[in-house]
Amino acid sequence: MSKLAERTLYRALPLLLALGFLVTLRVTGAGVAGAGAQSTTIALGFLLLGAFIGGKVASRARLPRITGYLLVGLLVGPHVSGLLTRDMLVGAHAVEGIAVALIAMTAGGEIRIDWVRQQIRRLTLITFSELLVVAIGVMLLVLLLGSRLPFMPEDDLLKTVVVAFVFGAVAVANSPTVTIAVIAENRAEGPVARTVLGVTILKDVCVIVLFAVALAVARDALGEGSGEALGITLARELGGSVVAGVVFGIGISLFLRYVDQDTPVFILSACFAIWQVASALHLETLLIALTAGFWVENFSRARGEALIKGIERLSLPVYALFFASAGAKVDVGALATLWPFALLLSVSRAAFVWAGTALGAKLSNAEPAVRRYAWFGFISQAGVTLALSTIVARTFPSWGGEVQALIIAMIAIHELVGPIGFQFALRRAGEVRALPDEPGAQQSLSA
Repeated sequence: MSKLAERTLYRALPLLLALGFLVTLRVTGAGVAGAGAQSTTIALGFLLLGAFIGGKVASRARLPRITGYLLVGLLVGPHVSGLLTRDMLVGAHAVEGIAVALIAMTAGGEIRIDWVRQQIRRLTLITFSELLVVAIGVMLLVLLLGSRLPFMPEDDLLKTVVVAFVFGAVAVANSPTVTIAVIAENRAEGPVARTVLGVTILKDVCVIVLFAVALAVARDALGEGSGEALGITLARELGGSVVAGVVFGIGISLFLRYVDQDTPVFILSACFAIWQVASALHLETLLIALTAGFWVENFSRARGEALIKGIERLSLPVYALFFASAGAKVDVGALATLWPFALLLSVSRAAFVWAGTALGAKLSNAEPAVRRYAWFGFISQAGVTLALSTIVARTFPSWGGEVQALIIAMIAIHELVGPIGFQFALRRAGEVRALPDEPGAQQSLSA
């Protein structure tokens, strides 16, 4: 047995023991069969331990830690082994909200406005060329598939076009959380990492607007759905989130400038508060935290490095729980039923992402490494896409549920393949500055 295999097995043994302990608790019933504080505590504790060990095993296999987190969650989740049930994972919602805020704040704190001004042409060209190519490409593919898709009508052209339009709007989304986490884990620094991060953040804002427009067109065309005017929703979610982010940014800046004690605890509390405010006021957690981090880095007298260092000290357990919980939610049943369509759409989407990114990189005269490898950073889909699919299902009850099932099946593929592909791209571009099993340190996004 090779040394690498021995080390991997050595690191896997604690995970196997933890699995055995959890199986014993579930078989004996020892208070962990359903909902309740005890069950939730055990579930979160096991996810944290299992994800940490799984990340170590993945890093030894030259895979991203995130892949290990996801696979552990998938293995013990309700859709595979059932060791952890949906009720037991209720407590993970708070962790997810905090993790999204933490990751977005990291992204905002890594963006320096001077660099954005220098690279705005590149970021804009790559973002909009990719959005255009992916949205149109996926829409046309869904139209070509037509009635072969189980939820498509055979004699209703208008509905077919609307469904294809909605699919195109959802397909352009990618996962800022995965992108930022892979960059942080590998301590990546270079044109590929900087470009992918900048485009990912710009795309996230554009996707919200594009999806809102697509939803408005679909509602008008079909006469389905209800709720407040879309313009009001956009003004509240985008404008309100930015305003809330500035307020949080000012508060964090004042703390870092005048207190600067127990910073990780304060940042964790701030992320929890951001999630709570976003939930209560129906704002975007991602945009609030992103704006807060951006404000601290660019418009305050506090040192932005203090914010990033504080995040580094608490990011590992939060990331592990967040991605393990995401893995536990992957519906293998949906993937098994719809896998031919999900695989076709996923592969085609990847091809459109490559084409759109290559076009934008060429038009902006980007470095050769960006032209070759940046598209790998836009494959992953996770939280934002899942939220969009939920909105589709709620807005169009007659067919939205089936569309949501197919989107979830695609997310399962993208969530597992995306991090591996992006880490491969960063390595080929020569931008990885740390071994995957070394503690990652966030790098400032500067020129």
